Amino acid sequence: WHVPSDEEIMEFEMFLGMSEEEANSSGYRGTDEGSKLAGNGDLWTDGDLVNNSEFGTSGFNGFPAGYRILDSGEYLSMGLLGYFWSSSELSSNFAWNRKLNYDVSNVFRNYYYKQFGFSIRCLGD
Repeated sequence: WHVPSDEEIMEFEMFLGMSEEEANSSGYRGTDEGSKLAGNGDLWTDGDLVNNSEFGTSGFNGFPAGYRILDSGEYLSMGLLGYFWSSSELSSNFAWNRKLNYDVSNVFRNYYYKQFGFSIRCLGD
């Protein structure tokens, strides 16, 4: 098992219908790939993500676990956001990740400080 690289996640996003140009960009990208990646609608706050007809169709089943704040250790945005790390570093302090948002059906790609508490999703070798 391993934490997927940014490139492996992009490959999966393209499999789900995102263009290569969108997959390589940052910010919100794609159309309904976020809805496809999410799962268990009872955990999510009602919004565009769960109301999309493609919700939960990829088998990824991303949950809205929110995130742990860097300084205080407090957990925020449970039920609203799901953050997932990739294994790809931007630098010694930052790594690439994805965000699912209850109110948006596409996927956010960016990098954050590695000290933030985000979820991981492992792939079988």
